[in-house]
Amino acid sequence: MNFTDLNILSLYQPLYSVQERKYIALEALSRGRMNDKDLSAAELFDLPVSNQEILTLNKECIRQALRSSASRFSTDQLSLFLNFDSSLLDSFSEMADEIYSIVRELNLDPDRIVIELIEKKVHRFDVLMRFVRKCRELGFLIALDDVGSGYSNFERIVQIKPDIIKIDRNLVKDISEEFYKREVCRSLINLSHSIGALSLAEGVETLEEALVCQNLGVDILQGFYFSKPKETFHQIDISSPKVSLLVEAWTYSLAERAKEISDNIFIVKKQANSISQRIFKSDRDKWDQILNRELNNVSNIECAYILNAQGKQITGTVLKPRMWTKKHFLFKPARMGTDHSQKAYFLNRSGKQKWYISDRYISRATGNLCRTVSLLFKDKKEKNHYLCLDIKD
Repeated sequence: MNFTDLNILSLYQPLYSVQERKYIALEALSRGRMNDKDLSAAELFDLPVSNQEILTLNKECIRQALRSSASRFSTDQLSLFLNFDSSLLDSFSEMADEIYSIVRELNLDPDRIVIELIEKKVHRFDVLMRFVRKCRELGFLIALDDVGSGYSNFERIVQIKPDIIKIDRNLVKDISEEFYKREVCRSLINLSHSIGALSLAEGVETLEEALVCQNLGVDILQGFYFSKPKETFHQIDISSPKVSLLVEAWTYSLAERAKEISDNIFIVKKQANSISQRIFKSDRDKWDQILNRELNNVSNIECAYILNAQGKQITGTVLKPRMWTKKHFLFKPARMGTDHSQKAYFLNRSGKQKWYISDRYISRATGNLCRTVSLLFKDKKEKNHYLCLDIKD
């Protein structure tokens, strides 16, 4: 392939942190122009045929991205994300040194560079790990791209221990409308944080998508909502009204969510106290009836049951009437006699702690995401019992 007629263009897209209220990095994206025709990224990287041509093109794209950014790189407090064809690592193991050589040639600092990888494109894991270790020795950070798409190998991710995990744009698209996408993203964000990595949501195009990602705990946002890729830094508007709107909306959302949780817990605690008082005045054989009657009169409790001091269930599991539940043998209300002694809402009690509110979990009674609020109370004979109320989260 003859590269003499090819012009490589570098575009830059900003990465935004709502918590820090600023752009913290740019991702360099390569495009091409040949014989007066503009080439998309896909068209550009379809040009080379041999592995050597692919290597040459990737090196030139990296060089152009760094050269175009060098004049501002030393003054702006931004990191630069660089892409290359990760499949090259199977046949060319010296890629880290090649990138480092270009960085030093332009007198840039390696610790401002983030190397993006798509782990599933590298077949040999030993080669991939050598590349990652070498990058870290040279001062680069590692970002895993397109995580959550196709067949991401989570065992590999944990072993690589990337500095940044980029959540695939297909999971972010319409995330405000699709529950399962939200939960997959939540899991990827939790995975990121558990291995010491930042989480980044790609392909954010709407305020709603940005807000959901923020509320799930994502660290960095990227997408057309903030800016399309552009040729020069000064074209990226850091005072965009969209950014101000997002910050305001997120601040309001946090306050509303905190108030909603606080109000809901307050109401449930009030209801639990009321139920326990009725139970205290009643004989044991009336407790199921009381739970049934009380759940008819509330809207926020999905089910209720009572445990003895050993964590054994001594009533049935009373479900709210006409409530939707999963129809599967895995999801059915616990029966009288079920042992709850290893459940968090029983096990985590300390001494005479009156209240416990669990983390979110999937209810085996309903299949819904819920929290359990449990209240320690005494019956007529001064014996300890636990009233457990599952509330939909």
